[in-house]
Amino acid sequence: MRNRRKAGWLTGSFVLIAAAMVSTALAADSRPNILWIFSDDHAVQAIGAYGGRLEKENLTPNIDRIAADGMVFDRAYVANSICGPSRATLLTGKHSHKNGKLSNQSGNFNQDQQQFQKILQTVGYQTVMIGKIHLAGKPQGFDHWEILPGQGRYINPEFITENGKVVYPGHSTDVIADRALRWFEQDRDPDKPFMLMVHFKAPHRNWFPAERFREAFKDRTFPEPDTLFDDYAGRGTAAHEQDMSIDKTMTIRGDLKVGNFADRTAEFEAAGLEGKDLVRWKYQAYMRDYLACIAGVDENIGRLLDALKTAGLDQNTIVMYSADQGFYLGEHGWFDKRFMYEESFRTPLVARWPGVTKPGSRNSDLVQNIDFAETFLDLAGAPVPADMDGASFVPLLKGERPADWRTSLYYHYYEYPGVHAVRRHEGVSTDRYKLIRFYGRDVPRGEEWELYDLKTDPQEMQSVYNHPEMSGIVKQMKEELARLRTQYEVPQDILSFAPQKAPAPAKSSANPKTGIIYSADPARPVYEQNIDVRGRPLSITARVQAGPNAHGVILAQGGQNFGYALYLENGRPGFVVRQGRKLIKTEAAESIPAGKVILTVELTGRSSVLSVSGKKVATGDGAVFHQNPAEGLSIGYDFVKEPVRLSCVGEWTGENRFSGTVEAVEIK
Repeated sequence: MRNRRKAGWLTGSFVLIAAAMVSTALAADSRPNILWIFSDDHAVQAIGAYGGRLEKENLTPNIDRIAADGMVFDRAYVANSICGPSRATLLTGKHSHKNGKLSNQSGNFNQDQQQFQKILQTVGYQTVMIGKIHLAGKPQGFDHWEILPGQGRYINPEFITENGKVVYPGHSTDVIADRALRWFEQDRDPDKPFMLMVHFKAPHRNWFPAERFREAFKDRTFPEPDTLFDDYAGRGTAAHEQDMSIDKTMTIRGDLKVGNFADRTAEFEAAGLEGKDLVRWKYQAYMRDYLACIAGVDENIGRLLDALKTAGLDQNTIVMYSADQGFYLGEHGWFDKRFMYEESFRTPLVARWPGVTKPGSRNSDLVQNIDFAETFLDLAGAPVPADMDGASFVPLLKGERPADWRTSLYYHYYEYPGVHAVRRHEGVSTDRYKLIRFYGRDVPRGEEWELYDLKTDPQEMQSVYNHPEMSGIVKQMKEELARLRTQYEVPQDILSFAPQKAPAPAKSSANPKTGIIYSADPARPVYEQNIDVRGRPLSITARVQAGPNAHGVILAQGGQNFGYALYLENGRPGFVVRQGRKLIKTEAAESIPAGKVILTVELTGRSSVLSVSGKKVATGDGAVFHQNPAEGLSIGYDFVKEPVRLSCVGEWTGENRFSGTVEAVEIK
């Protein structure tokens, strides 16, 4: 496909051509400004302009205003439905395997690589990033940036800036808009065009709205999706064994804030619900919080649009709104994203280009987030590097469909094992059919295939992969999948499951069924992914050899969201459970004796009991995990993939390796 405005010989060395373009016909006052507004986990079905069961709820009047003045893209999709990788694709115009950000757990993003905003700077655009980017490292290519660290906080958010960290009071959605408007009204150079990127944290889990919207939504009732009680009969292992259901995964206190919101707490405690009635109650509480967060985003989008009009720039500014992926609002009984099924694969995209894009128009061509970077560059008249994967959709905004526009999309999700336990999968989707290949060690026979006819089964309830009459379609779709792998240069080594592990010691073994792991070499600790701790008490035993002042992590499973760890601090044993920001500690007052000792922890929902060689030394509060931690079990250290501040179970710095010897561990 070569419909993009791209110099085929360009490989990233664009400074000379850019300088020439600035010095000739591209006068600053004639080039359009670009206002890019991005949210986190905003589902298409929660936008009025897209219709559906929530259309009449009047949830997004300002997003609908952009749509009415411009174009709605009905078939916009992502290449990898997870936050960090989606944002890496936004900046680079490349699939995850090329930009290096396969998953949220896959380590740092290489900020030194080519990114569209760096190119925009060379052609005279002001480039600004405000809000959530969720990519580690110092941003590059922005004249001004203020970003949330990682996921960021909803209330009184902290921002990382060029000059250090700053905390602003208020709700993050309001604060992000405030900071964007401050730059626009006070710091913008009126003689240069701008690319202003406003990235809201909302409506990311745990959906904590501003109080004014919580109050407005607290008594509203929303229609249920038809598939709320889906039993996954027509699908394979991945759908059956995911961990993202409203029923089992969504937490009453953490997600739905029972114990935090007094009125909801009283309602819940009085109702005494169970079974389907409890699921329905959880769904309504979820919708009230999620949609209240959306209302905050939409209100602040209105503020941005009004500011453009007040400044007299509304007619020369292209406004686009999108999200890093779709989201489940109870469809199939789920929340979250990750799957290639429509609700998470599809993302909102509306755009207004005064004088160019026909108001009230709709587009049904296949657009993907690999196209965003190319489109921004094309709008600015900047060169588009040949190694980007997408295509500018500027022609579509003009109502023109290039003859060679794509007819299929490639998708690849990598984050398994991980939060929500969605199996690795890749796939191809056309205007009618979708073929998905789930693969890995926890998929029967190593891979499973699903095929959906989106025309006859738009809710994807029944895979027809094994239907004899579909054999011809299966063959065609597999050929198209192979063609896209070649086009996008997908490495063969990532098409099979290869979990990341630390080097195993010479004398080690692992039995995932019993959870027994032995390690005799503290210099080469074990990393084992497959210990299931969901919904049950835990009995943990560790045989160690250490001195009275030994320190470090004996074992840890999890990270910034959920997890537990057994450790020594100056010889004193301790056990910690992490549930979001809450740390539950059980710590002994005295050091262990020198030599070999056996440390045990009995963890239930009521208590945590820590013992040394059979003698109880400390008790604390209990906990039960309602989902598996994203990070696997590590022996002898705390396994760290992301920056330290995002990944440790406890409050220590770095891997916090154990200074003694871990001889055996048993978890049951």
